[in-house]
Amino acid sequence: MVGIKMQAQIKTEGFSPIKRDMEITRVTFENYLKKYDEAPLLNNIRGTEATYTEGKGVEITVEAPNAEILMNTQFNNFKMGDDEILDTFYTEEIINLQQKRLEMAISKFVVEFRSYLPKLKPNETFAIVLNIADAKRTFNGKEKALSPKSGSRAYHLSVKIKMSDLYALDNGELNETQFSERILIEKK
Repeated sequence: MVGIKMQAQIKTEGFSPIKRDMEITRVTFENYLKKYDEAPLLNNIRGTEATYTEGKGVEITVEAPNAEILMNTQFNNFKMGDDEILDTFYTEEIINLQQKRLEMAISKFVVEFRSYLPKLKPNETFAIVLNIADAKRTFNGKEKALSPKSGSRAYHLSVKIKMSDLYALDNGELNETQFSERILIEKK
């Protein structure tokens, strides 16, 4: 899939090392999150997109709906009352834990895979934006209405890394702890 996208890019726009590295980073990051096993993420990773804007940097957007809570009864899966289970499970404390785990996974990815990241200008940023909300569900072919409380579980988590800080980490001017403290995190 990456090869096809890269071939199309080269034909239409010409070769771009930044866009090549951006696509490699996007795919690697998506797979990293899907296989992340340090602490269970409370999200399903559904897809990623990446864009580059000169002077601004790279932004990877991740569709990361809240994980469904699967409970089996003696005979079947629950079909009614699923929203009540989600409303009970996704408390403010769980949402904060979810956010903390996502932040930790992103920070570890950037440190471990920084050689994969596009070589941007020091004044540009590498950003990851996670869109988190309840997944749309269907029952008997019809989309179910979301719980009225689902809005409290919907947010965007934005993680921005200044390339100058990443280069300082590479050069030994910052250690991993100092680097992690400079990562800008916003929740909207």
